[in-house]
Amino acid sequence: MLIKEQTKEIERVKWWKEAKFGMFIHWGLYATLAKGEWVMAASKIPVKEYEQFAAQFNPREFNAKEWVGTAKRAGMKYIVITAKHHDGFAMYQSQVEKFNIVDATPFERDPMKELAEECQRQGIKLCFYYSHVIDWHHPHSVHEYYNNTWDYKLEEKAFYNYWHNLARPQIKELLTQYGDIGLLWFDTAGGLSKKDSKELVEFVHQYQPNCLVNSRVSHWPNIGDYQSKGDNEIPMYGEDSGPWETPMTLNQSWGYSDKDQVWKTPESIIRKMVNIVSKGGNLLLNVGPSAEGVIPEKSVEVLEQAGAWIERNGEAIYGTNASPFSYELEWGAVTIKPRRMYLHVNNEKWTDHLKLFGLKNKVLRAYLLADQEKENLSITQSYTESLDHHILGINLPKGAPDQYISIIVLELAGNAQVDEQFMQQVSGSVNLDLVHAETAVEMNEKTAKWNFKITQPGTFNVVLVNFKKTNTVWEEHYNEEVKVEIAGQELKGIPQEDQLIKDSPACQYPYSEVHSVLGCIDIVETGNFPLTLTSNKIREKSIGTEIWQAEAVKLRSIKLVPISKQ
Repeated sequence: MLIKEQTKEIERVKWWKEAKFGMFIHWGLYATLAKGEWVMAASKIPVKEYEQFAAQFNPREFNAKEWVGTAKRAGMKYIVITAKHHDGFAMYQSQVEKFNIVDATPFERDPMKELAEECQRQGIKLCFYYSHVIDWHHPHSVHEYYNNTWDYKLEEKAFYNYWHNLARPQIKELLTQYGDIGLLWFDTAGGLSKKDSKELVEFVHQYQPNCLVNSRVSHWPNIGDYQSKGDNEIPMYGEDSGPWETPMTLNQSWGYSDKDQVWKTPESIIRKMVNIVSKGGNLLLNVGPSAEGVIPEKSVEVLEQAGAWIERNGEAIYGTNASPFSYELEWGAVTIKPRRMYLHVNNEKWTDHLKLFGLKNKVLRAYLLADQEKENLSITQSYTESLDHHILGINLPKGAPDQYISIIVLELAGNAQVDEQFMQQVSGSVNLDLVHAETAVEMNEKTAKWNFKITQPGTFNVVLVNFKKTNTVWEEHYNEEVKVEIAGQELKGIPQEDQLIKDSPACQYPYSEVHSVLGCIDIVETGNFPLTLTSNKIREKSIGTEIWQAEAVKLRSIKLVPISKQ
């Protein structure tokens, strides 16, 4: 019976893992104020006052065909839209609560029904976001932190009044009135019991057995069909063994904000998507339509430009698996399919001769995905037994053949096999992510240990990589010494903000990637070496849903960067 259930779970998530790219839509009554989806709580707007905005909400320019068409042109395979957000306003006709777009506004239409019909026509899966625990409109909604206490007294709240009389009945409506639903995206489950969490997942599958449920249904681990990372969070390679996604905004807001004009570029979107897909994840990219029912013009422009690249290169995105390498590659990223490997090379890293270390398979042929003729590229392969070191060399034409990222296809003898050791890349750098370290706590000291291979000895800067949240004072979080031990040498010091990496493929607002140079060391011979880092920022891999925004500074990795000799 257990095997049968596991098989069903794997089949349920199959379409989603192959899709890779979806559109998130935060749209609700809050759009009328143009200050984002948390405006009711941020301004402590009383329920009776907030309800009055419904009389102004008349999104006559809403066009389901245009919205679904925009997602399709962007290369997105599914849409997740806010059927009810934290303000409690239902964006469909709910029979159990009149505070909804059909009964409370002059619009008097059900946009979820129109989207369901249009998604079916255009071959896009429709999915719903539902705020299952936070509801500022309902007097009995209880969350661990985010409650309406400006209208209601917390001690008078009776959670199961809300849970059984609103939340579960509305979820049933969404599962029974709009056809097949790809997934239900729940959010911020603070305080929800393990029993209620599990029963909610079972409740969903009772009505739609193939409907996915994300991990934010609960703060208890291993509940839900896949892992939703923290907002805008991209994990390290190998951090998640199961299916996962990054929910990300196209600008800096989720709901519509007329003040937010900080837009990601098409190139940035492509790079972040490739980085996520190469790590085995999905990108769920958000737009925030206006109160008039219009997806901002800049959003559409960026999505369509990104979609043009995806249309040309979809073979290397859809249905692929994660890179077999356990670290970031300095020139780009890798995705794989059976007997095939795709090298996603950032255009500014394009070179006449590209090298890849650690691929064990024989390469039968290599060609550019952008080349209509698929002409063979000249390749060389070598193996140094004393170092157990595989090298692939590929001769490339001058000039990258595509926008942003250009892709090389390798046809392999067998499925991809690589050297799983951490090793130097072509430049001589070594990247060691914290998630792969052996961590321990001894005498109140936290340590992380790695082993790696050196094939090009030399002098190296030792660099600590952290992500820092906007407006964080660095010195308040790095005020203790860190220690690094390697090759019989020791470095000690308090990390400083030495370099800010702009438009990092693995980091975005509200975080910045910061590099701190701890000093330099000499490695004078080839071979395998241990590295030990001692720091109070070391922590074990997270289990279950991670609240990424709770951390002001997060230690990601340590790097060895060769110092070029003049």
